[in-house]
Amino acid sequence: MATFLLLLGILVIFISWKFYNDWASGLAGFIYGGILFWSIKLFIQLIKALFT
Repeated sequence: MATFLLLLGILVIFISWKFYNDWASGLAGFIYGGILFWSIKLFIQLIKALFT
């Protein structure tokens, strides 16, 4: 799963670089999206740990 998400993020960066000539926004989206995804996953695991 992690490899798939990494490849998807690299693809997003590459597409934004090729079509919009703006690789920085793709990189920022990849980083912020990763932080958001992992924080939601961590929050769900914390909730599960508290109620089991």
